[in-house]
Amino acid sequence: MSNIDNTLLLDLSRRLIQLVTFDPPGNELPAAQLVASVLSDFGIESELQSIGENRANVVARIKGNGNRPALIFSAHLDTISVIESEWSVPPFGAVVKDGRLYGRGSTDMKAALAAMVVAGIAMQQRKDELQGDLILAFSAAENSSCLGAKHLVESGALTGAGALLVSEPTSLDVFTAEKGALWIKATAKGEYGHNAFSADRTGDRGSAILRMAEFLCRVRDLEIQSAVHPMLGSPTVNVGLIEGGISWPLIAPECTASIDIRTIPGLTAEDVLGQFQAIAGPHVTLEVVDEKPPIDTPLDHPFVSLCVSSVTGERGVEPVVTGVSYYSDAAVIAPALDVPMVIIGPGEVGKSGSVDEYVEITKLEASAHIFADIALRYLA
Repeated sequence: MSNIDNTLLLDLSRRLIQLVTFDPPGNELPAAQLVASVLSDFGIESELQSIGENRANVVARIKGNGNRPALIFSAHLDTISVIESEWSVPPFGAVVKDGRLYGRGSTDMKAALAAMVVAGIAMQQRKDELQGDLILAFSAAENSSCLGAKHLVESGALTGAGALLVSEPTSLDVFTAEKGALWIKATAKGEYGHNAFSADRTGDRGSAILRMAEFLCRVRDLEIQSAVHPMLGSPTVNVGLIEGGISWPLIAPECTASIDIRTIPGLTAEDVLGQFQAIAGPHVTLEVVDEKPPIDTPLDHPFVSLCVSSVTGERGVEPVVTGVSYYSDAAVIAPALDVPMVIIGPGEVGKSGSVDEYVEITKLEASAHIFADIALRYLA
């Protein structure tokens, strides 16, 4: 068993939570610098990859002897925003209470990031045993665009990898599949005019807003045609943002809606777009803004078996093996490198971005041991 420093683990988790790294706008650079500094203290060189103003990835490679493919540890530095008045504890106070660490990012996923850092340090101390490299790949901008993960792939920093371990929240169960996210922008066009002189208009009265409303009613009733995935279920649709119009008395010339579709394996972007176009009508156009494909690692893959064994060995009980509806940086990394993906994290499923977000400290400590064990089994 590797020597995991639980004091360092909790301290780094708290220091990361105390940094505000909302995406948007980002501001992940201080978190990346903190991680790089801690790695440097233990003789691990890292690189900060700029992806914009005050935004950066941090990536490091603990070298093995090259006889086996590398393993990627993946986590992200950013979080979603917070309404501080709704919290019963300071969201950036990193409060420890009743066996839990509270704060924005405690579940998703700064504590898990710290666990991967500490597990990486443990591997640095045993690097002479490693047949392959351990790549620490910690990204910016996961919550919106996965821009950091895209840069990691394009930079070549992940070359030679044979497997990907992601530490998104799983309550220490093992997730082998995740839904994709297809983002579509719908635009309705109207016929500009002033309400005072529109008595002769009928129906939608040329209003882009009313035309969009009619389209969204059809979206509400749309059942996307696809097979049901055994772990991920069916696709889901959400209209997350509507923008349109100029002012109260003016008939809206344009209205847009941002639509998020959670996709499953076997359902392509073309399939989904075609089903939306079939209900769009003459005044609405559709544009694919972003696509994050679903990921599905076969249950009989040796990397899955290895991860299940490591969790079982640490916790004394076999984990649930299933899938999850969120997407992760795996949506970018796994297809680009053609590697299997497994997600294991100490955070609680469903607590991401919640009020009074927390991680249980016992699960946090267990996760670091699990990550180190997986690295040893895969690389040594």
